[in-house]
Amino acid sequence: MTYKENLYKSYVTTHIRHRKGAGNAAEFHRRARAYQHVFGGFLPSNKDAKVLDLGCGPGSIVWWLQNRGYTNVSGIDISHEQVEIAHGLGLNTVIQGDIFDYLKRDDTQYDLLFGRDVLEHLDKESVYRFLNLTHNRLASGGSLILQIPNAESPFFGRIRYGDFTHGLAFTPSCIKQLGYATGFKTVRAFPVRPVVTGIRSAIRRFFWLFVEAAIKWVVRLESPGAGTVVTTNMLVIATKS
Repeated sequence: MTYKENLYKSYVTTHIRHRKGAGNAAEFHRRARAYQHVFGGFLPSNKDAKVLDLGCGPGSIVWWLQNRGYTNVSGIDISHEQVEIAHGLGLNTVIQGDIFDYLKRDDTQYDLLFGRDVLEHLDKESVYRFLNLTHNRLASGGSLILQIPNAESPFFGRIRYGDFTHGLAFTPSCIKQLGYATGFKTVRAFPVRPVVTGIRSAIRRFFWLFVEAAIKWVVRLESPGAGTVVTTNMLVIATKS
């Protein structure tokens, strides 16, 4: 058994619970506000759209979409602990399994695939395979939504090295290179800024906008043309023709 397999066996116990607590409805409500802010503008208008969350953890995105009225949403995660939490919350469309095996044997054509906080767990060859497989599993006009660590942020190490199973970080340039090489028609990268949920977070976001502008200036001073996205996480929307 590899070190990753060992860590994934106890992922909630050793990495999640002491930092964020185990998944529950209250936590999912809090996450839903962030998901709506970050991902809400990229969802299909058809509530019967086929949606799959790859590496879904305890199923918070599945829960959010189902509560938004989407009727055909499922998820898959390798962690037995995570899937147990999902099932405990009634998310029976979440299954345990390897995402590569699932994508290879599944013949469903999805309208939307999520890969939130997934690619950083993979090696380079596996990232390329992941993008190839997801492109094949998307219906025409379907989209892949990714959230990944952004190596153009001066603070990216907090995400890149915050989990021993992480191996990679990305830039807008390299993720676009990969997306186009695996057949996606458009690949867009966006910042993931602090989400406003109250007064404190509104103040945080206000000051972050000034910090973000300063960081962009410094990055572009050294590398003209770079620094379009400098938040620690990056949102990527890749669409199939």
